[in-house]
Amino acid sequence: MPTPFSNTEENALALDGRSWRQGSLISPHPAPPLLKQRAELVYERIPEWAVASGHTAGWVWSGMGRAEPWSLLTPTTPAISPIARQTWKPRSQKGFEDALTKVGNLTLLSVDATQVDLLTCEGVDEQIACQLFSLIRPKSIRGVVERAQRRPGYTAAKRERLRRRVTLTRLWWAAHPEVTR
Repeated sequence: MPTPFSNTEENALALDGRSWRQGSLISPHPAPPLLKQRAELVYERIPEWAVASGHTAGWVWSGMGRAEPWSLLTPTTPAISPIARQTWKPRSQKGFEDALTKVGNLTLLSVDATQVDLLTCEGVDEQIACQLFSLIRPKSIRGVVERAQRRPGYTAAKRERLRRRVTLTRLWWAAHPEVTR
C-alpha cells in the first residue's frame, strides 16, 4: 500500500529508525518484515500477471539479499504485451507451472523451485549466495545442483554461475557453522 509520504520523508523515517526501507519496498514498521509482510510488499509492487522468481522469490522466502531488480516469470498464455515485456523483462514460466505456490496474495516459486532457480538465474552472486545460505542445508545442496543442471536451457554461462554460487555458499557455511538456518 503506497504511503502518504514523499520519497524524502520516507528516507528520513527510515534513517530515523521509524520505518524500514529497501529500494521501493517500504514497511511502516522499523523491524525488517517477516515472510507474509515481505510477500505483501512484493505483491503491491509487481503486476497482477507476474510470478516472483529468482532472487525476488529468494528474498521473500529468506529475507536475505534484495528483492529488486525484479526477477519475474510470466505465463506463456496469454502472452503479456510487448510494452510490459520490455518494462518488466520477465522470463517464461515454462517448466515452473507445477512449482508455484502462494504466500498471501503473492504467487511465487515454491522453496524447492526457488533453490534451483537461484543457482542459475540473473543476479548478483553474493546476494543470491546469502539466500542459498539460509534456504539450503549443506547436506542437500548436491540434489539441488543436480536438479538445476537438468533444467532446460542449462548453458555454459549458467554452469559457471552455478559453480560460483555453490562455492560462495559452501565457503560461508564453513566460515559460519553456528548460524541458525
